[in-house]
Amino acid sequence: MTAEKNVDRVVQKLVFGDDRARPGVLVEVGAARPDFLSISASFRENGWRVIGIEPNPDFCELHRARGYTVHQYACSDVDADDQDFFVVDSKGAEYLGGSVSFESFSSLGIKDEFRELHRTVEKSTEVRPIKVRVRRLDAILAEHEPDLDRIDLLAIDVEGWELNVLRGFSLGKYRPRVVILENLFDKPEYRDYMAGQGYRLWRRLEPNEVYFDEETFARVRADASLFERIARLFGR
Repeated sequence: MTAEKNVDRVVQKLVFGDDRARPGVLVEVGAARPDFLSISASFRENGWRVIGIEPNPDFCELHRARGYTVHQYACSDVDADDQDFFVVDSKGAEYLGGSVSFESFSSLGIKDEFRELHRTVEKSTEVRPIKVRVRRLDAILAEHEPDLDRIDLLAIDVEGWELNVLRGFSLGKYRPRVVILENLFDKPEYRDYMAGQGYRLWRRLEPNEVYFDEETFARVRADASLFERIARLFGR
């Protein structure tokens, strides 16, 4: 199942096209399930190299069963072992035509607005702490993907910990053309951080924000009608 607001397919058509002869590289932090609300699924269909980062062992097994690359860590701006990670079971709550398992709220700690939102559904969820390894994204890539010299698309969905992940990653080294961040509560700190790194907010396709590097932003802006054509294609 495609991601929310078809953000995966919109970005693919708008920026990368469908050229299977030149597949890109996608790093997905918070890979969750490979077949539900997945940003990476449509890119895999086009032959992309996808590197998943995911702390939940149940989700990791789903990826491994399909032969997908997944590194079992929680991502943040520190490196630490034996850390608490809170798995929130939504017990099959329905969302966009599918059943939610552990996608919502599961994180290194249920933060701020996420905590308030969780209180509204607390009686229908179950929270279970597990121990995980926490690593900076830089550290994970250096250890497990030492040959990686570029990233075309970085996607981060970690239930309020997105800025922590970014602070542990060298955007300047890998310089992805596109960054997709979940920003469920529309926090300006996300936009401020990305602007400071030289990225421009292109669109907010809730709950995600899509950022382009300057070159990609300029190219997309030069063809203003392209997005509208793609939006019609996906019924937006």
